[in-house]
Amino acid sequence: MDEMRELRMLAERLAGASARIDPIVEEWSARTFTGSAAGGGVVATVDPAGTLLALDISELGKRRHDGVTLGDAVVEAVHAAERVAERAKAAMMRELEAAAGPHLGGLLGDAQRSFEARANREPE
Repeated sequence: MDEMRELRMLAERLAGASARIDPIVEEWSARTFTGSAAGGGVVATVDPAGTLLALDISELGKRRHDGVTLGDAVVEAVHAAERVAERAKAAMMRELEAAAGPHLGGLLGDAQRSFEARANREPE
């Protein structure tokens, strides 16, 4: 019965870590990130994965820049938004590590080893 108690403890610890992590991931998944160029005349919005969601080009931006310059500004704005998303992702990962606790990786490894040991054990 010690093994069952140990498995229950592992499951409870995993559930606790999941309860702390899920809201962080949910909030992260709903975020958008923006970057701008051409003095704010071009604004790009991306999701957490860096997928372009919106591109706003002001009327003034369209008038001030030729096609090549405007194209360069679009690329610059998209890259800026992607950098913001990447920095936010790094911050979120640090938050996840803190929420999970220092031993989540070890906990998962312990659970895996425990199940493997049981699976490889000779029948009694």
